[in-house]
Parts: sequence; structure tokens; C-alpha cells
Amino acid sequence: MSEAETRRRALLFLREHTTLALGTVGESGAPAVAAVFYAADDDLNLFFLTEERTEHGRNMLANPQVAGAIHADGQDWRSIRGLQLRGRAAIAAGGELPHAVKTYAGRYAFVASLLAGQSGPAALTGPLARARFWVLRPSWIRLIDNTVRFGYKEELLLPEAE
Repeated sequence: MSEAETRRRALLFLREHTTLALGTVGESGAPAVAAVFYAADDDLNLFFLTEERTEHGRNMLANPQVAGAIHADGQDWRSIRGLQLRGRAAIAAGGELPHAVKTYAGRYAFVASLLAGQSGPAALTGPLARARFWVLRPSWIRLIDNTVRFGYKEELLLPEAE
């Protein structure tokens, strides 16, 4: 498959799902995984919200190299479809922050309402105020699609984020 087609399929997959299992490594070398809601832009960057004081937040501040997996639950082995990735995560800053907010709020209406100062789920008001927008810039993506054939994979190498 062409690189353009693999990029198109990866973006479609990212837009069909909402939850990333985000793998990080702490300063002691201990691995950790956290589930985060994400929104992807056309460049395959993933934006998510988290607090710096969470374990994965602290880990990303110490070591921005991350890995992740996205898949649907309850798949039969013949229909497994998923996405694996590696890249760098950082707090969205400067000119990237408005893009992160727009991308994320465009996907999650309840977050858009809270960001606009309107009412939303009360349980999220405090945590959202403490959370920061982060961006994960993938350098490697692997699509897995057993609906094509068992063990089918496509890989995409992207420029390393700085």
C-alpha cells in the first residue's frame, strides 16, 4: 500500500476511536500505562488532556518518549483492528495550544462547553481546570487489520518530533 493510503487509513482509524492506552516510563525506569481520550489532527498528531501531577504526566515531563495502542473492545480474532504508535509527548504551548484546543473541543462537545465557560459535567470542572493540553507526535505508526488477512500490518514512519 502507498504511504498516502496508509496515512489515510491511519487517520480514519484515529477518527473512529476515542481512547489511547498511553505507555510512559518513569525516572526509575518503571513502565506505566494510562487511558486518555484523544483527538487527532490531519497530521496524525494526538491531543489529550491530563494533569502534570498524574503518574503519566510526571513521566512525560521526565521522558517524552511514549508508546500507545488504540483498539476496539470485544473483537473476534478474525476482525481485530488496531493501531500501535511511538513518538514524543509534550505540553502543547505557544501557537500550538489554540490548535490543540480547537481540535480537542471539536471532537468532545462537553469539553467545548466547559472551555467556553458554559455548564457541563460538574465532576469535570475541577480536573479540567488543572489539566493541560498535550500533543503526542508519532514517529512510527503500525495499523493491524485482520479483516484484510490474519496478521496484516501496515507501517508508517513519520519525521521525528523535536
